[in-house]
Amino acid sequence: MKKYMLLAAAGAAVLATAAPTQAKPYSFVITGSQTIKFVLDSSPTPPIVDPGNYFVLAGVNGTINNVATTFDLGFGSPSYFFNFGLINNVVGFSFVSTGVAMYTGSESAPTFKLGTFTLTPNTPEPDYTMTISAVPEPVSWAMLMAGFGGIGARMRRRRNVTVRVAYSG
Repeated sequence: MKKYMLLAAAGAAVLATAAPTQAKPYSFVITGSQTIKFVLDSSPTPPIVDPGNYFVLAGVNGTINNVATTFDLGFGSPSYFFNFGLINNVVGFSFVSTGVAMYTGSESAPTFKLGTFTLTPNTPEPDYTMTISAVPEPVSWAMLMAGFGGIGARMRRRRNVTVRVAYSG
């Protein structure tokens, strides 16, 4: 038992130190009349910034209705006229919405908020919903699998105990 515990602890330590610290990936899923998906760093470095107003992330890979595509994304501050904009010339899809800001910090150093946001298009379309969630890192998955493996090994080594009951009758 102690041998397995030591091996599990050593394996967890190796996995924890094997991956460098970096910005965590966040999954973005927009649902409405179309489904749009993409992944961004939790704290990106935007190439286009208008301080106090918005930032743009150009050339983002994702999908629209499960079709791979690339688009440009804009995220606006609470005082700007939009909170999210998406432009995609290939699929012919673009919209700008109003609502609360989806990030904290400045436009040059934003950090996305986790949660679900309502996107209200500036055209007469129904609202969309954007969900931002954390993507589990490979190290987390590896540690989870190592834990399940350890539990499985422990259960396999468990000895069956036979209990004999004396019957007098």
